Order: sequence, then structure tokens, then C-alpha cells
Amino acid sequence: MADTAGRIVGIDLGTTFSALAYIDARGRPVSVPNEEGELVTPSAVLVRPDRTIQVGSQALLAAEDQPQNVATNVKRDMGEKFYHRLVGGRQFSPEALSALVLKKLVKDAAREIGDVAGAVVTVPAYFGDRRRRATEDAGRIASLNVVDIINEPTAAALANAFRCYVERGGETTRFETAGIAATAPSTTLIFDLGGGTFDVTIIRIAGPEFEVVATGGEVRLGGVDFDARLLDFFCEQFVRRFGVDPRDNEESRARVRHVCEHAKIALSSREQTVMICDHLGQTLHLPITRRQFEDLTADLITRTQISTDMLLQDALLTWGKIDDLLLVGGSAQMPAVRQMLERISGMKPNMAIAPDQIVAHGAAIHAAIIQMKDTAVTTLPDGARRIDSDAASGGPADDEPIELFKFEPSVVEAARQVKLADVNAHSLGVIVRSSREDRIVNSMIIPRNTPLPVTRTKIFGTEAANQRVVRIPVVEGETRDPRGCTQIGECMIQELPPGLPQGSPVEVTFRYDTSGRVHIRAVETMYNTEASADIKRDSGFAPADLDALADAVRELDV
Repeated sequence: MADTAGRIVGIDLGTTFSALAYIDARGRPVSVPNEEGELVTPSAVLVRPDRTIQVGSQALLAAEDQPQNVATNVKRDMGEKFYHRLVGGRQFSPEALSALVLKKLVKDAAREIGDVAGAVVTVPAYFGDRRRRATEDAGRIASLNVVDIINEPTAAALANAFRCYVERGGETTRFETAGIAATAPSTTLIFDLGGGTFDVTIIRIAGPEFEVVATGGEVRLGGVDFDARLLDFFCEQFVRRFGVDPRDNEESRARVRHVCEHAKIALSSREQTVMICDHLGQTLHLPITRRQFEDLTADLITRTQISTDMLLQDALLTWGKIDDLLLVGGSAQMPAVRQMLERISGMKPNMAIAPDQIVAHGAAIHAAIIQMKDTAVTTLPDGARRIDSDAASGGPADDEPIELFKFEPSVVEAARQVKLADVNAHSLGVIVRSSREDRIVNSMIIPRNTPLPVTRTKIFGTEAANQRVVRIPVVEGETRDPRGCTQIGECMIQELPPGLPQGSPVEVTFRYDTSGRVHIRAVETMYNTEASADIKRDSGFAPADLDALADAVRELDV
């Protein structure tokens, strides 16, 4: 039977699969099955011709016969204005499609655990500000209170440390104390190769403190890229045999993609398999060996190795300083990944227990920590302890407050000791003209892998007399050449005092918060006048648009 009190849950919003978990009263992470009884939900959205919506396994099955009506791998487009193609003949934003996945996860969870008061949602560590904002917006569209964003490798490390502690006889009610770290390796490299993204992160654990040392990876590298190599290989062989290309037909292409995904999984446990698919009445039975598959994808494995090597360099560490090598994500189960890592590290990698759920478990632990740190524990005269929670309840502001789930006092007391310290995955800079170089350059403000939160200040001068507005392009990237960076928007400094002379200094403060989001403040220093400053982003929604989308999604039967 469902609980009556609301919980703050953890959600792994994945490229191919998503999961939801919570922490029970004694501090144990629990995965919540969806309506179909599955612990993970395919991140697939079907938009039928009658405009009804289906999310999850049924939508994924429909992708073979009606791919034009199904959206998959939406996470790869987060931060863009629109999903890369029409779905059901309509144009959708990635945020709206992701909101439908979130809505199903929360709706299904409510049947099991009662009201969901809020959620911690995970993102790849390599997500920049634009994609993080889009993830938060997806939560708002789903009428979900996103209380925090946490990086996937950080969540996995937190969950893995807890598992190690419990397996060695620790008490679950002390999962947040130094005991959890005392039984876990002190420095862990987490290699997270998921369906659509790749993260590699080094985390140092000392007592109740989890410190991210450095992070790297690629936003567009994951299992779907390995599937694509098999798809092209199969279709090229089909053309040679029959003279027609399955890639020219959307339905045939979807069937081949499905076959290739299953072949990839099969080759992780056996040396050979057969791919079978038809197109225009012709059927090809194509045997493929693991060696062939690894030859087709060798450059993708090399890209993960390069990112891993660069990460160690950034962290000023060698493999001899790494105590544990943790594999996370379904694609990390490929033998070529383990072999590459064993070769370059001299270590035997550890596959995370339940790799498809560990990130959601870590997010749930972080969610519980947030809730419990806002909880007061009162010792009564008889020695008993009472819990008073002031954690924020979820849902839109005009909703009735949800009574929050209560944890055992010992768990609450332990949670207060935990500290999570992350870093930014991308350097933050502004585009300015260098008088010395006589060209436009990226002036770096906050280098990547800086501990968060962090605040830095830079002074700019007005270009003309009586200038009232300053526009400063804000970018993420590591190169001085702006062409190698990603512009996340413009810093708009408005309402400067009238009559300022040319070259008047404007002090601009940039801040990365603990979730990796960017915030800006500006002060005109001649009269010490604070000017309004914000980032005018190329993508995303105004608050009114988000509210309208939330109203529309709320009416859908997902």
C-alpha cells in the first residue's frame, strides 16, 4: 500500500532508459517499478495520430512499425530548441518530450509510494549550463519540483560507497557517516558509458565528504553510436546482396536498428551472433563476430580512452593513485571497454551492481540528504526523539503542501554530516576584443574542474559615452578561439546610469552554483549602481511559456 507522506525521490533521466528510486525510513535505496512491473522505463514517447501519448515499453515497441510517431534518445537534443525531427507530424521541444517521461515515472511511482514531493534529477557531468537548464525546465513542465540536479558519476559513487559499506556489515542507519567511506576506496575513477552520453570522473572520498576532483567526457558518445556502426555495416551488406538500402525506408531502418541493438548486447556475452532483417521482401541473414564488431567501433573506444587519459592529466594523477575503477552504464558492459581499461590502468574494473539503477539510487540518497538536512530532530524529556521537517514540498506553488515522509532520527542525524563537492565540466568565458592581439577572443573567467560553488569577477569598460546597455557573449569551452567554444547566451547588462563616459568600468560577477548552473551580477563602479544582468539564452522558455506547457502536459493521459 502507498505511503501517505510525500517523498523526495531520485530520478535517472537517461538517454535510453530512465529509473526512479527513493530512500526508506532506515536509509536503504529502493527502486520503484513502473506500471508494467519494470525497474527501468524506456525513455521513448509515442504520439499517436489521435494525439494520445504512450511512454515506455509500448512506445519503444511501436518504434519498429511507426518510427515517425516515436521519439527516442531525446536526451541528446536537450538544450536545443527542438527535437531533431517531427514526432507524430508535430514539432516538440526536448523539454516537453522529457517531461512526458518524467510524468510517467512519477505517476507510476505514486501508485507504489504515495505523493512525490520533489525529485533530484541526474544529468551527465559533461552537461553544460544550457542542457542543465533544459533538464530543470522539463521537470517544471512535468509539474515536478526539481529540488536539485546532481551529476550521474557523483550519484553512482555515492550509491556504490553505500553498497560497499552495507556489504561489509555496516548499519543502514549509519549510511551517511564516516563508516560508509571507511569501507570504500579513497579515490575512484568512474567510467560511465550510457546509451547516449559518456562521462569519466574522479571522486575522492574522505569520511563523509565526497569531492569530485575532475570530470570529462563527451555529450554525444554512447551506445547508440555503437548501434549505428552495426546498422551501417548491415545495410551496406544488404545493398551488396540485393541492390537496395534499408536506410532509405524509415520503417526498415528502425527494424534494422532494433536488430543491431540486440546484436550488440549478444556480442557482450558470446563470440558470434546473427543479424536478421528484411526490406522490400528481401531478407538478409548476416553473421557477425565480436572481433568484427570491435573493429567497426575501435575508434569509439579510442575516444573514451583519450578522454580518460586527459582526465588523469587534468587531475594531476596517475593510475597508481586510483584505488577503484567503477564501470557504470549499459554500454560499459562491452568486453572491449573492460579490455581497454585493464590495458591502460593495470587494474581490474568493477562493474557497478545493477548498473541501470545505481545512478537513480545515488540520486535518491542525495534527495534524502537534502530533505534530512532541512529536518530538525528534537530530544524529548523521556529520551525519545521527534522529527520536524521543514523541507520544501513539491508541485506548483498554488498546490496544497504535501506532508513529507519522515526518516528515523538516527538517519537524519547522520545525513547532516555528508558533504558533496562537485566541479564544473566546462570553462566559462566571455567573448571580448583583445587590444593586444587585435582580434576577438574567449577570455576565460572560470576554468573547468574548478570546485563548486565558485564566484569570479571581471571588469569591463563601456564602448561609448552615455551607454545604457552592455552585451557580452558568454561561452563554455577550453580554447581561446571563440569558434571552438559553445555560446550559451549573452550577458545583458541593462539600466546603466545616464551620462557615463566612454570606458566606464562595469564589474561583472559570474557564479557557478553547486548544480553547475550559471548566474551573473553586474555593478557600475563609478556610482556603485547595481545594474540588472541576466543571460539571454538562445534556447529555453520564458516562465509563462513553461507554465503553458505544464498545463498542456498535465492534461495528457500518460
